[in-house]
Amino acid sequence: MRIVHVALAGGMLAAIAIAAADNVRASDLSQPYSVRQTAFEYDSYTYFAPEEEASPSPSDQPAPKVASVDSCYGPMACDPVACDPCGPAACDSCYQPSCGNSCGRSCGGGLFGCCLGDAWELAEPCALSCRGIEWGGWMSAGILANSRGYDTNGPLGFNDRAQFDAHQVWFYLDKGVDTSEYGWDIGGHVDLVFGADGPDTTAFGDQDWDFDWDTSRDYGWAMPQLYATIGIGDWTVKAGHFYTIIGWEVVQAPDNFFYSHAYTMYYGEPFTHTGFLAERGIGDRLTVRGGWVTGWDGGFRNLNGASMFLGGFSYELTDRATFTYACTAGNFGNGTQSGNVGDLYMHSLVLEYAVTDRLTYILQHDNGQNWGTGGNDSQWYGINQYLTYQLNDCWAAGTRFEWFRDDDGARVGEVGDYYEVTCGLNYKPHANLTIRPELRYDWFEGIGTPYPGNNTDQFSGGLDFIATW
Repeated sequence: MRIVHVALAGGMLAAIAIAAADNVRASDLSQPYSVRQTAFEYDSYTYFAPEEEASPSPSDQPAPKVASVDSCYGPMACDPVACDPCGPAACDSCYQPSCGNSCGRSCGGGLFGCCLGDAWELAEPCALSCRGIEWGGWMSAGILANSRGYDTNGPLGFNDRAQFDAHQVWFYLDKGVDTSEYGWDIGGHVDLVFGADGPDTTAFGDQDWDFDWDTSRDYGWAMPQLYATIGIGDWTVKAGHFYTIIGWEVVQAPDNFFYSHAYTMYYGEPFTHTGFLAERGIGDRLTVRGGWVTGWDGGFRNLNGASMFLGGFSYELTDRATFTYACTAGNFGNGTQSGNVGDLYMHSLVLEYAVTDRLTYILQHDNGQNWGTGGNDSQWYGINQYLTYQLNDCWAAGTRFEWFRDDDGARVGEVGDYYEVTCGLNYKPHANLTIRPELRYDWFEGIGTPYPGNNTDQFSGGLDFIATW
């Protein structure tokens, strides 16, 4: 019955995606964020504006028409000729997605118009910019509370406390590599974060590096990335402490559509690794990755003695669809400093499909197994689905449906199936500000009552903001 639930939900989302495919056109489909964590890339849910056709000569253009609020405003009264997408009246009175124009992207107006303005960035001193080094960051803060009024949200990971939290005050430095001139180059990346998410992003896998940088019970510092990058020809190798390539959701708040996180991301996947990872593009569509790491979420000294492979590939099936396989396998550790013990294999499969210029569907499957633990062998697996729709540069809507199976209670804590449905909006009143309200419903089928008050389900709602610099 559980599999039927998942199949039905997956079929519904897929049907919506296929039904919207009438407006498909080629677009610049991005790679999943799970394979693009070398440097921070903001504004992930991009609105692909229709491509502009060559402008006709003045003699070929029709006589200009005057657009007014009475004649142009409204979903059913939108004349793409009278409401010239390049004309000033259109920008003030008749922006509608159904018209196929995009004047609202720059000058606002209309029911769905918006004006992001110019993004503000930190001034870069020549000591950085002259050496190709970028810096920046963001702050994210918000609250997610449950309908029963408990001060905890149970097993919701980064959002387990029903209180207002400053989650991430983040700073980064990044230098990319460019091998086009000399055939090789050296770069690197460093992140420093403070907030409620700090303790969750430390090297807790072997309790090394930044594990004890907490400043209070709920807040702390972390340095989740510190690595050097070497580019040689078509190869790029990073060595140090870096984010995983596994999964779809990431720790960095601006790169996620939703405020809350999936069980899969928080309980079933690593956050960081220490070691090295090589990457190479083969042809126009295939990218392969492979390297050695010290297990999951470990520091530089490898106190658990872990030794694992990390790698996979991404392949652009079409100009609109990308498939990514990533896995980690090997000796998980000896358990000296944490519960990381035995042997482990875990993979993540992600399909990203840009159904239209505005509609994106993501399907993810994870499967993990940990054995040779001395009696606590475990397995976990699940399916995540995401559907996001970009109204314009300022507004986007999305939904997430997840099924996560904890076969042995070793990941979340209770043996059974965890389900959640999340619906949310992204609102960008300015290029540097994103507001993310959401509603979420969780339920559990298995042995136990994982939600506060000995309940098997929970309804919650929340809102956060992200300000970038």
